[in-house]
Amino acid sequence: MKIFHKLLPLATGYFGVSSALYDFDGLVVVYGPAGGAWHINIEDEPRWYRGPATVVGAGLLEMDVILGNEDKFIGNIAKVATELDRRFIALAGTPISEIIGTDLKGFARTLEARTGLPVFMVPTAGSEPYPEGAAKAFLALADKFMLPPTTKREKSLNVLGAIHLSTGKPEHIQPLLTALEQGGHALVSVFSVARPGQEDPLQAVREAPEAAANLVVSASGLSLAARMQAAYGTPYVAGLPVGRQGLADVLALLEGRPAAPATPPARPAPFKHALVIGEPVVSYGIKHCLRHDFGLPKVDVVSVTPSEALFADAPGCLGVLAARGPRDLDTDAEQAIAERVNDPAVDFIVADPCYEALLTRKARFVPVPHIALSARFNWDMPYEYAVEKGYAYFEQALFGV
Repeated sequence: MKIFHKLLPLATGYFGVSSALYDFDGLVVVYGPAGGAWHINIEDEPRWYRGPATVVGAGLLEMDVILGNEDKFIGNIAKVATELDRRFIALAGTPISEIIGTDLKGFARTLEARTGLPVFMVPTAGSEPYPEGAAKAFLALADKFMLPPTTKREKSLNVLGAIHLSTGKPEHIQPLLTALEQGGHALVSVFSVARPGQEDPLQAVREAPEAAANLVVSASGLSLAARMQAAYGTPYVAGLPVGRQGLADVLALLEGRPAAPATPPARPAPFKHALVIGEPVVSYGIKHCLRHDFGLPKVDVVSVTPSEALFADAPGCLGVLAARGPRDLDTDAEQAIAERVNDPAVDFIVADPCYEALLTRKARFVPVPHIALSARFNWDMPYEYAVEKGYAYFEQALFGV
């Protein structure tokens, strides 16, 4: 059992499902007890107030679980989805459905026949890390809606893994999307940020196999990238471009050309050893920026969700914007993270503000919220990470300019 004294536990699988599917105009049903979706909507899903509900709970009572009351559950969901005029229904599993062996696939078939809407289930158990839940949701969405490509669009991209639990508000990822377009890459789809002027957000999902390549910006997009490579031959690059060199290197990887040598920093950074804590693709993007844009000699990463898939030798991977160092670590254990942040050699820390509570000494602490940890607490905090805005943010943190 993991024990947390000063930190919050990370969001789990069905929270990842909600984050992945939220902007596709569907209805996500969390199969759990009364209040099962409450924590998602109130804490981890700050977008819930924008309009009609996207995430609802099954509202199971004890006797529903013991005796079974499937017809009532199916009827309620069919009624809600119809009244809210949703484009699809997704059923997300929880520890309750896992323990009692609920046939969510059967529910999905029944709901689809009753409503005429596309319905699918996402096989989450509620105990897996949130990127795994989001990855399963993307795969289920792809299985339901993606169409085989009739053509491939030259210099076009899908951006995979842009879920709010990893990348925060859409405003924070938008500079990257703009930079990609300015670099000559047309965006076919972004999983999961709504594209401007899109009447049907599922249209971009249907057309995603037409893209020439995929860019994976968080771990939750890796499984879909692998699936699309196997099914449609779509190559991919894994990495979140933070700062100037990160963008240049990602564009080079996407275009199959050698990366230009990093420009030496104008002045040496006044720090020697940085520690970055957070989601792996985001954290290694920040590491790349600190090392190559600002010349920090040592940068370690603590990835709070598994990072093995990021560094796996995968077919169709054009490259990874990451370099794993000997002191990089995968853990969300409070004690292990506390030991790292209090290492006397570390003088520059980039992490969600919640981790500052573990500090017992002085060090420069730069906040980059991780919504899967701090939920709405730091949702509105001013910070940046993507491309030029990320460069300016870390330049200010390093030099106070």
